[in-house]
Amino acid sequence: MTGPRLVVARQLPEVADALAEGRAIAVPGDGGYQLAVCHNHRDAVAMLRERCTDTAEAGLQIAVGRRSQAAELTPHWSRETSQLTDRMWPGPLTVIVPARAEECLPSQPRVGVVHLTMPAWRPLRVLCRQNGPLVVMALRRADGEPLVTAEEVHAHFADEDVALVVDGGMRRGPGSTVVDCTLSPPKVLRVGALPESYVEAALLMGARRRGWFTRRGDAREA
Repeated sequence: MTGPRLVVARQLPEVADALAEGRAIAVPGDGGYQLAVCHNHRDAVAMLRERCTDTAEAGLQIAVGRRSQAAELTPHWSRETSQLTDRMWPGPLTVIVPARAEECLPSQPRVGVVHLTMPAWRPLRVLCRQNGPLVVMALRRADGEPLVTAEEVHAHFADEDVALVVDGGMRRGPGSTVVDCTLSPPKVLRVGALPESYVEAALLMGARRRGWFTRRGDAREA
């Protein structure tokens, strides 16, 4: 086994190739770096499941690059889910929705659901659109604190077979806010970068095409 190689965002074609080969890569996420694999590479996903020790509210997630990818991963995309994601995606929001049978990630104590996110970091959304949805897992030190720089991640995986670390700068800050959208009304399970009041306001005000955290051009990612 060899350690990972540091790359930057302009080397995304190389990163996409590594993902397509079933390799694991480390990428910037909300509140720290994440380990990512292609959703359709079952051996790679199984490796991530073995590594995951987080609770159901902070474990494996599926990152998507556009809303249509998210809708394909669940048999039921509710009006309330749309109200939240239309306003807060891309951004630090994870929604829990019913899963298609083949999308269940058994590392979670709760079966029959899937955790979906649309990352705030644009290069990661580009990878999701090119390679399909990515299964991601937050990277943490032994004390539970997140890894927040590419250098920390590189040292963490010095003796392991992770292909690449994509340097996106320091990613210190709160993680994503997790909302259970299998309930009506949806319930906030973990408060992260988005306050609970933002979730409540989005549900009260209804869905709009452009969200609070959407930059110009992101509306085309639907």
